[in-house]
Amino acid sequence: MMRVLFFKEIREAFASRRFWVILALCLVLIPLGVEVSFKDYQTRLQNYREAVRIYQEETKQIQDILYKEGAKAFSPPSPLGFLSRGLELVLPNIAETPSRRTDPPVGMRLGNNQGRDNLYEFFYGPLDLIFIVGVVMSFLAIILTYGAIAGEKEQGTLRQILSSPVPRAKIILAKATASGLVLIIPFLLALALSLTILELQGSPLTALGGAWASLGLAVFVSVLFIGAFFNLGLLVSALTKQAVPALITLLLAWVFLYGVYPRLSSAAAQVLYPVKSEARMALEKAQVRRNNEKERDAEIDRMLRTLPDPGKNWESPSVKEGMKKEDEIRKRYQARLEESWRTLDRDVEERRRSRNALTANIARISPVSCFIRPLAELSRTGWLEYEQFKAGVRQYEEVLNREIFNKQEVRHYGLVGIGISNSADPNAPAPVFAYVQTPEDSIVRDILPDVVLLVLFNLVFFAGAFVAFLGYDVR
Repeated sequence: MMRVLFFKEIREAFASRRFWVILALCLVLIPLGVEVSFKDYQTRLQNYREAVRIYQEETKQIQDILYKEGAKAFSPPSPLGFLSRGLELVLPNIAETPSRRTDPPVGMRLGNNQGRDNLYEFFYGPLDLIFIVGVVMSFLAIILTYGAIAGEKEQGTLRQILSSPVPRAKIILAKATASGLVLIIPFLLALALSLTILELQGSPLTALGGAWASLGLAVFVSVLFIGAFFNLGLLVSALTKQAVPALITLLLAWVFLYGVYPRLSSAAAQVLYPVKSEARMALEKAQVRRNNEKERDAEIDRMLRTLPDPGKNWESPSVKEGMKKEDEIRKRYQARLEESWRTLDRDVEERRRSRNALTANIARISPVSCFIRPLAELSRTGWLEYEQFKAGVRQYEEVLNREIFNKQEVRHYGLVGIGISNSADPNAPAPVFAYVQTPEDSIVRDILPDVVLLVLFNLVFFAGAFVAFLGYDVR
């Protein structure tokens, strides 16, 4: 009997207008969003390759870094950006040393040279999978389910169904499965069509290791998210007696879960755990350098006053002794400056990671947050990718200081530079930055709590709908 009931629900669902409307929406929105995102990725990839090519042509030797362009590091765009643009357009994608000669250690400044041709996207956001699933599909799940039980009660059809000898448990399972397929099948068909078109156009996904695994996991997370709102719709429909109150309740829940709560969680974390901005960090580092140089110069001045006046004889023993002591002082203060900068970076990074973890944990009460952030991480456009790029930049920075900038020597006497030299071989090949994307296992470990919570949301909402339907009063 269960099989007969299931296929009856399936036939009715697929013969209904709702299925064809949902299919048409998916076949228009998903391929269009993927196509637009892929074209944008190709443009940004071309810009990235051109920037890297120009830099490599002009910076082949150490002397080019010292006297011309300085050192630069570039982050490539993500080919999975059609899933989620995430933080890609606001987080740094380039790092560079100061263009002028400066005292070591040299720090690389993080920046962003990306933009959008269509500035209206800043108002409305991109047409990526985050928007299509997070807004359109979740809204359709609500529209599809608000009257699944309460609506049939108003129409009187539910009483006829329950008058049959079929157990209520089988009825709710058949209805939920059939309606769920009406929602999921169009989504998967449209996504498969989009990926096929992408491959025919020469998509880079096949050549990238782990890209298809990330894509598969992103689809799984998307289905779980759609299922969470679908089961929430069933639950509210089973707890109400009329379709209109069920719809109003679901719309209010959708607005709160999607539009309000994630923003509240971010604001709450920022108030509870404030963190210094990058701009503030740059100012503090500059202040630390100034204070360090002031103390260093004062100590050098006191030391020089203890030496006999050399007159105009720069080769006198007192000058040589002063230069030796001055060099020791400068090296000591340079080591202190490097340690101060490392401490500042370490403290701020630790606080930033703690605040991000706090924000994620607060936001996870909403299934929307358990969907949006994991999809951004799987797309390599989230916070983990930024951390990976920044860690690579810091390693590159250490190489630059060790092999080039820390070998710079300035002959001083009386706080006046009388000669600048660098013991690094100017004709040696310039160090090259090698970009490494975030490992797949690191992303999976990070998003695992969100996936588990999405599964729990589905189980709790469906279990509530199941229990409520078993005791539902059709009178």
